[in-house]
Parts: sequence; structure tokens; C-alpha cells
Amino acid sequence: MANTFYSYSAYISPVSNADITVLREYLETFYQESDNADKPQIVLKDNAITITFDDQYKFYIYLSDEKHVNEEAAEIADYLEEDWNENTYDKEKLKVSQKRFEIWGDQDFDMDYFNDSLFIIDQIEKFSDIIIFQNQ
Repeated sequence: MANTFYSYSAYISPVSNADITVLREYLETFYQESDNADKPQIVLKDNAITITFDDQYKFYIYLSDEKHVNEEAAEIADYLEEDWNENTYDKEKLKVSQKRFEIWGDQDFDMDYFNDSLFIIDQIEKFSDIIIFQNQ
């Protein structure tokens, strides 16, 4: 994910109702109901969602459940006190997380898609027991 923009990790607690298929549905509904004239194409394939706008700008969301996800969650709990929105979070829930949504976008130096990045995070936050961090 080098040189990517809008990069987040959304850790999913084992008791969370988070589901990538449901997330795609949330995103579809959001963009169908929005006033945004540029309604993206949203495709789910192999645990990954790709959101493609008319100008070919893309966001990517990947559901990762590899072993390193839990290892990284435990490391983050040891050194970060706040989540992406500068709120304290439940470190014990983070430490047992085995899955996460990895979110990123194409390069966007003019920040044309900044609001969309936040819209995507809003849809992820609809799930219970999600802890989100912005990747540096």
C-alpha cells in the first residue's frame, strides 16, 4: 500500500457483526441515496471491494484475516491510546481482533476524494465493535 492515500485499518472484534458483503450493500445504498452525480461502480470479488468512479479513481477495501492481523493489533494496543478519530478505544477488544478491513485509495494530491474516504469510513462504522486507525 505504499504511496496510497486515505489509508485506514478497521479492526474487527470477534463479536462484531462486520461482513464484507453487507459492507458492499451499505456502500451501494449510500451512493444510490446520495446527491453525488458521480455514482461509482462497486464490485466485491475475493474478499475485496473496489469502488471505481467515472474518472477511474479507485478505493479499495480488503478483508484480511491473516495471522499477522492479530499480531499487529496487539502491537497497536501497546502504543496507541486513541483511534483515528482521537477517541480512546477498548484495547482488550483490539488485542483479540483476528480480522480487519484494509482501506486505501489511489493517489489524490488535490484531495478530490477526501469526502468519499470519510463516507466509506462512516459505512464501516455502522458495524458493531470496529476499531479504526489511520495508517501513517
